[in-house]
Amino acid sequence: MATAKPKTAAAAKAATPTTIAPKTAKPAAAAANSTTAETGLPAGFVSPFTRVEMQPNVRIDDGLCCIAMVANQSLDTITKAAHRNGLPLHGPTWIYGTQLIAILSEYGFTAEEKECPTIDALPDVAFIMVEFNPETQFGRWVLWHHVRATEKTPSFHYICDPASWIEPRYFVTTEIRRLITPKSPIHFLSVAPKTAVKGKSGTK
Repeated sequence: MATAKPKTAAAAKAATPTTIAPKTAKPAAAAANSTTAETGLPAGFVSPFTRVEMQPNVRIDDGLCCIAMVANQSLDTITKAAHRNGLPLHGPTWIYGTQLIAILSEYGFTAEEKECPTIDALPDVAFIMVEFNPETQFGRWVLWHHVRATEKTPSFHYICDPASWIEPRYFVTTEIRRLITPKSPIHFLSVAPKTAVKGKSGTK
């Protein structure tokens, strides 16, 4: 649950919105995201991200759950990737922002540690640190998604919260400000698909 403030976080300029195209969620799982357990979402909206819940009594897999959501993978698969990136199998440990970035890279995403003053400066997709304690420098990760406006629907944003102890109505919700610590910057990991670079012999 508790996650340390990213060591390399720096004040972010107004974040540039980034469109992300995650893998298509399985129909049954996607449909679950449109139930009345969600709050504040437009009628008929189905999140492209399938919520992945933290394991009971495991306090540091919130960031791994967020990766599982954007990569459309199981938590077990992402945990194994974390082990490949330095997470010990046993004993006291910690998952740093640099490790989350490395795992995201394995699944085709770029990520960067940043800070911003308000949620209005967040990018389209990010892991944001909520319930942040300025004294201990601890918080926990949730998945943020900003949906751009269309001709029929105004823009809006919501979070997928992996916490195992929260009420179902907060699993996927637009009620975000209650989790943001007043007078503290928002620490986040911007997440976007890697951009293919064309080389002489094709796509690199």
